[in-house]
Amino acid sequence: MKALLENHRVIVCTGSGGVGKTTTSAALGIAAAKLGKRVLVLTIDPARRLATSLGIDNSAEDVRVPGQHFAGELYAGMIDPARIFADYIERHSESRAAAQRLLDTVLYQQLSTTLSGSQEFTSLARLHEAATSGDYDLVILDTPPAAHAVDFLLTPEKLNAVFDSTIVSMFMGRAAGFGLAATAWKQGVKMILGTLTFLTGSEFVRNFTDFFAAIDAIAPEIRRTNLQAQQLLLDPSTAFVLISSFDAAKIQEGEAFHDQLLEAGYHLRKVIVNRAWPQWSQGSAAAQAAVQKSLRAAHARELAACHARLLAYYAARRTLHTRFAEILSVPEMDGEMIGLPALERLASRLVEQG
Repeated sequence: MKALLENHRVIVCTGSGGVGKTTTSAALGIAAAKLGKRVLVLTIDPARRLATSLGIDNSAEDVRVPGQHFAGELYAGMIDPARIFADYIERHSESRAAAQRLLDTVLYQQLSTTLSGSQEFTSLARLHEAATSGDYDLVILDTPPAAHAVDFLLTPEKLNAVFDSTIVSMFMGRAAGFGLAATAWKQGVKMILGTLTFLTGSEFVRNFTDFFAAIDAIAPEIRRTNLQAQQLLLDPSTAFVLISSFDAAKIQEGEAFHDQLLEAGYHLRKVIVNRAWPQWSQGSAAAQAAVQKSLRAAHARELAACHARLLAYYAARRTLHTRFAEILSVPEMDGEMIGLPALERLASRLVEQG
């Protein structure tokens, strides 16, 4: 794990929901900061777990984590998709007025938060900005919660399809050079808009055309940002860390995502299995024997037998065969993983075992 933190400029923590991605991302950030790195941890975290754990406000700006005494520095950033999308439009529009026209359209206000891939797009845009800013030695991204982890990787392709400048241009009636197909398309669009006008009124159609007129100017920039983000994800300096647990469904989903990452050419460097066994079960054989002796001395034979069975169960589970390479199993830590001291314990564990 130490080599992972020292030899990469981006780490993408991914996996299905409920496996501890946010906590692990924060702990990795602490581990890197303790190694002397200037680190930024980015997350979309509706439950504000990262903010609570690190003691920071839910700020749109990168915040230096308070109370740290590391060789390096740790910063955290909360990704606000709506705000990042709006900032992106303002930066890439030809004028402030053009940006405002798009921001004011009803369709934009709906699509900026509900469009499939909008969270992922803003995460990738924010990641690329941070990774290329020169402000940080390492950027760690806690990927957005998703029904399927692979959705994050499909975002550039999906958004390119939505914002393809050719399609936008044809909706705007600029179909020169596309021959008979374009003519048929234009006629079809006119028919659709005519029907919408009849069914919904002219106000909806005006909002519809205003949206496409405004988005037309920045569609190439969206495509360029997607391409840059995709290149960053595929770069050898970007490491993917897949986080899973021993839950059967999580293992199955993790194995599928593991294969998809490798097939797509991403650099999967580590698989972390969280809550693999309780921390109390890790004592030495002598320590566990002492527990057994104490229980028997207290005439708690049933409890002693239960303790022995649990030890055997967790020992067997630690040796389960897995086809994951570079696997790191982490115990269920005692206490809540909230606050720097708790996260530092987890960070130490990750480095020691990795």
